[in-house]
Amino acid sequence: MKENFSKVTNALNELDEDREHILKISREIIRDCSVAIKTIHRQELNEYQKRIKNIEESLKNLKALVNKNPGYFYKYLKTPEQEYAEAIILHSITTEQDIPTHLSLNIDPLHYVLGFGDVIGELRRFILDMIRESNIEGINKILEKMDEIYSHLFSLDYPSGLTKDLRHKTDNARKLLEKTRGDISLSVQMNTLSKLLKEKNKET
Repeated sequence: MKENFSKVTNALNELDEDREHILKISREIIRDCSVAIKTIHRQELNEYQKRIKNIEESLKNLKALVNKNPGYFYKYLKTPEQEYAEAIILHSITTEQDIPTHLSLNIDPLHYVLGFGDVIGELRRFILDMIRESNIEGINKILEKMDEIYSHLFSLDYPSGLTKDLRHKTDNARKLLEKTRGDISLSVQMNTLSKLLKEKNKET
């Protein structure tokens, strides 16, 4: 029996070491994704590309560890892949490029759509920056993408046991979309009022 438990201990020690390594890489990926998203908002696209390369290399290392014991470790891919998808999708939309599929990104399809759920909030932030800079021209394009994303998310009507927190993210996306529409309407009204006041001042 002692020998049996010794073998179990060795196996669990190895699992524990791999888990600690997985958590470390996962935290690094999440942090790098956050920085990558910030570079998109700042339009530092060269820095974005560097970050994405680092993230993709880290994801390879993470998956290699996860694949050693996927039954134990697969759940740890969720957040890193979700954050990676969010960064890729945001960059694709804001630079008007085709959005890669989950197959081309080599990530789980559920993690991919959860990334879409999160990108709504970043697109709202993008629109608010446009409003502050009085850049009205590109707002409708971004709003249309937000609306399209929400429609596709809403169409994924599967049990929550399968989709996890997708329904919650979809509900939150709807609220953010409605709030953003309200902000845009208010901005348009303020711009119209400002133009009318300027015209009136010119007449007087």
